[in-house]
Amino acid sequence: MTPAFRRVFNPVWLLVLSLGFCGGCAGPTGGTPRIETATMATRPTAVPQVAPGDAFVVISGGGTPLSNNYSQLLQARALNDAWRARYPREAVWTFFGAGNRPGSPAVLADVRRQIKQDGLLVESWLPGELAENRPATKAEILGALQREILPRVAQGGTLTLFVGDHGELSRGKFRESAITLWQMQRTGSGAKASWRSDPKEVLTVSELRAALDAGLGRGRVVFCFTCCHSGGFHHLDVPREAPANPAWFLGLQPVACADWAETIPPARIAGFTATTEDSLAAGCDPDPDPEKWRGYERLFPEALLGIDLMSGKKLAPALSDFGAAHTAATLIDRTIDKPFRTSEAWLERYATLIETVLAESPALTPAVRAQVERYHRIVNGEAPGVKDPAFLAQQQQTERFLAALAEQNPSAALVLLAGTRADLTAAPELAAGGARRRAGAPTNIRNLWSETIRPAWKAALVAKKVTDIPEAARAFELQLIALEEKTPTKIFLPGDRDAVRNELFWRSGYAQLDAKNLARAAVVARWEAGRRAAILAWARSSPDDKIRAAALTWGGPVRPKTAPAVRANQLANEFGEKKEALQRALFYRRVLGAWAFLIAVDERGALERLAAWRALEISPLPSSLAQLD
Repeated sequence: MTPAFRRVFNPVWLLVLSLGFCGGCAGPTGGTPRIETATMATRPTAVPQVAPGDAFVVISGGGTPLSNNYSQLLQARALNDAWRARYPREAVWTFFGAGNRPGSPAVLADVRRQIKQDGLLVESWLPGELAENRPATKAEILGALQREILPRVAQGGTLTLFVGDHGELSRGKFRESAITLWQMQRTGSGAKASWRSDPKEVLTVSELRAALDAGLGRGRVVFCFTCCHSGGFHHLDVPREAPANPAWFLGLQPVACADWAETIPPARIAGFTATTEDSLAAGCDPDPDPEKWRGYERLFPEALLGIDLMSGKKLAPALSDFGAAHTAATLIDRTIDKPFRTSEAWLERYATLIETVLAESPALTPAVRAQVERYHRIVNGEAPGVKDPAFLAQQQQTERFLAALAEQNPSAALVLLAGTRADLTAAPELAAGGARRRAGAPTNIRNLWSETIRPAWKAALVAKKVTDIPEAARAFELQLIALEEKTPTKIFLPGDRDAVRNELFWRSGYAQLDAKNLARAAVVARWEAGRRAAILAWARSSPDDKIRAAALTWGGPVRPKTAPAVRANQLANEFGEKKEALQRALFYRRVLGAWAFLIAVDERGALERLAAWRALEISPLPSSLAQLD
């Protein structure tokens, strides 16, 4: 057995495969029946011989048709097309949604897209077709890593990994970042064929790290994750806790010293994430607007490829490495994102070590104690005064980021540029009358619908006394009412589009991809977009005083079409962006403070690994994309 073969088939890898090929069954999605099935996978008995080299992988399109948004398809398509235009076919892998490909029968309409029609925002779905696409499932991805991708890079190549999927925190006692993979599974066959969703279709940091450890060999990984909760994927290579050097202490040493070693492992995996492990990211949108679609999700690939993701038009020369794209995106990202890189994640772990273990220890040497105090002064705004060239480059980049944040948030500019740690951690207050998250429709409104308006609305539909409603929409309304009557806790309140969306997909015709069903689905979707206004208009014109009064209480008087838009969401966004800007500024201060500390105490192992990660982050893409110009 060759060393490469042993690396692929070690016990850790077999454990990962077992995790990938088993999973609990979830309840049905929408009106589809639940059918229990066992997912089987055939493991290869041998690994095909693959020439060493580089690999380019895109993973996106996770969740269900209700959450796999059109912006994700635009992002994945741009990367897939660019990489396939530049690199050999056998070097590129794309895993998106249900695995739809051009020229092949669509598996399912797996991409949600909202379209503006005559002032309405209409739901629609389409197959996310990409060249050479594969399903974005755990079994498919882990199988390709084991059999195809890692053998290609194991002799010293680079795996360039881009994950533009949804992200979440894993369930269980130990919560960590996870990629939300494609969760729809076909069940049955023929007339009994249906679909069910499996929320356990996720890929965690631990699972991906085990897969890479098993087969990466002498290869390396450069990644970008633009999804929510993505920051935990820096722990593919960065330990959860930074070790403390025993030489920093006189006498009693803390537990953190147990993991310290003079020689530390080489840096093999590095990259960039849109946000931290505990935070959401911006950008994912079923209706991306050319002017308003913002966030790292769009900015990073547009900077890297030099093209507009929506139009495909050339914007600028393509960049040669992920590091340059990260810098370009971070400078103009004014959303709730908190972009950072692996080398910064390493320094942040030391910042936490300094603030907890070292700050609390009475046994520090006087020299180290002085550097701990200096760290706190730097975080509070003192100039670091470090002459190291790499440090100075990072400091200059930080100053550019902070200047951009100050320009984008003028009301907080002084705090961002010169505030203390206390200033940066003080939560900004919402202005009087500001937005609050809506906690669903009030009980009285739900009662007005279910007890007063709905019975009369149903009777009018059954008697076909409602004018200006297409027959397909009438049948859809009666289906919704039947479901509400069967399950009183399930309310499809007109205007609550989140509640209705599931039924719209499965019952309108979008789930069955043929011309007749899609034509019917378009009619129903247009009705659903204006459903609240249409039903309220019908109720206001009712001859029944009780129904008219209920409509007035629920919808208020008829508003003119020129009424100004509600500003609540805008206020909430401004509040969120200001808070995130302050958090980003504090993060930059802590990173610089930790780096200055490591230099001052001459922690050579940590500094060497830091330098290796920084070099990996700016390693040029093989056969640089810039040559496409």
